[in-house]
Amino acid sequence: MPAMSLTGRLVASTRLIAVLTLGSRVAGMAREWVFSYFFGTSELLSAFSIAYLVSNLARRLFGEGALSSATIPVLTESLHTRGEQASRQLLGSVLTLLVVFLSAATVVGELVLAGWRTVQSDPALDFTAIMLPFMVPICAVAVAGGALNVRNHFATPAALPVALNLTIIAGALLAALGLGWRDRPLMVAICVTVLVAGLLQVLLIAWALRANGFFPIFGGPWRDPLVRSVFTLMAPMVLGLSAVQINTCADSLIAYLFVSVNGERIGPSVLRFAQYLYQLPLGVLGIALATAIFPTLSARSTSGDRAGLADVLGRGMRLSLFLAFPAGAGLFLVAHPLVATLFERGEFTGADTHRVAAVLQCYSLGMPAYFALHVLVRTFYAEHDSRTPARTALGLVLVNLTLNVVLVFPLQERGLALSTAVCAVVQAGWLARKLSQRLPEVDRLGVGRSVLRTVAATGAMVVVVAAADWLPVLQPLLRIHAGVRLVVLMGAGAMTFALAAWGLRLEELRDLLRRGR
Repeated sequence: MPAMSLTGRLVASTRLIAVLTLGSRVAGMAREWVFSYFFGTSELLSAFSIAYLVSNLARRLFGEGALSSATIPVLTESLHTRGEQASRQLLGSVLTLLVVFLSAATVVGELVLAGWRTVQSDPALDFTAIMLPFMVPICAVAVAGGALNVRNHFATPAALPVALNLTIIAGALLAALGLGWRDRPLMVAICVTVLVAGLLQVLLIAWALRANGFFPIFGGPWRDPLVRSVFTLMAPMVLGLSAVQINTCADSLIAYLFVSVNGERIGPSVLRFAQYLYQLPLGVLGIALATAIFPTLSARSTSGDRAGLADVLGRGMRLSLFLAFPAGAGLFLVAHPLVATLFERGEFTGADTHRVAAVLQCYSLGMPAYFALHVLVRTFYAEHDSRTPARTALGLVLVNLTLNVVLVFPLQERGLALSTAVCAVVQAGWLARKLSQRLPEVDRLGVGRSVLRTVAATGAMVVVVAAADWLPVLQPLLRIHAGVRLVVLMGAGAMTFALAAWGLRLEELRDLLRRGR
């Protein structure tokens, strides 16, 4: 396949997923507006954030994480070697086992929560009990979405979160404006709405599978060796992803226990808004690229094309870091006006803006690592090696927990965000080194040149944005409203980076502007 044709395909798929993901993120932003307006950074929102994190734990581990990532290469191999009928049976068997296991886990979890709530009163426990069943439909949807990606159908899986967000928004507004509910009753209504949204996503993904002629065949052969391959490959992935989830849960729980203002446990809610904002470019650009590249990586690995696999990895890393460096630097520079423009209304105060913006700046320091990790980890998964990322992630659990405990007291929630960024940089560097040893065919010199030029273009952007924010002649304009300051600084930064990238002859800019072919 010609080089430009390969790059064009990756860019075109990334662009499609990014546009659809952007729609989801816009709906997600509207959801966060609702939360910020009615709850601010209150303890009630912190309790909801903890509960939602628990209900999403299975999705991260078994859905869009380990099981989906394990299913894609095995399903790709099945389509190549056994055909469509056997592959649909494989998908049906995987989904059946997943639903049975998670349904049993839900029952056990509800029993544990029921006993816990008899001895301790905490809104986080109450909200968790309501939303725990959400993990069953959301995991099934994630695995089915991975199957559609194998068929090069990215639209429906990328658009499904829109349905989730819009359903939550509708439920919240109906309860708040239609029924006049506030505080705890309003949050309970939102928790119930999350369950409704999960069922809606199941219906939509089932329709997409049928429309693409890949609806799973249930009741297939349970002793299919490829079914065992999926779960064998998944096991170390769960181990590695559980390390990530331990870190995430530890961040929120430590924040819930040790970060408070006037007796209000606000830590998780502050982290929530900052995490949403740094994950916005990561979801729209970074994960979109990784999602688009994964089937191609799997196909190259399955066919034994080592040079092709190295080529796809190199192109993916260059595109990923080209997007990540300006995104991270931009978030750091415009954190305060961005948070103020988006959230500072209703119950969300100026003090909340300062706290969230400071945390966002700490998260943004790890942006290149967050982007790179998604490409690196998927390359290992395409090679049917889930153990290396797992060992690396597990090794960083203790580091993250130690940094959390050390930094939370002097820096509060900023220390937790800084720990996340540091651990991501270490993990990305270690995995990149391992892949470099395994795939010496990767054009490391080309990747290095691209990164150096990207850093130079990002440096030019930082200088111009900082100068624009400081120049006395612009101060009257920038002080009119935080939104005006945001638009001016973002416009100056985007224009400077684009011009610098063009002047430095960065191929990635031309690839992104060129139609995929």
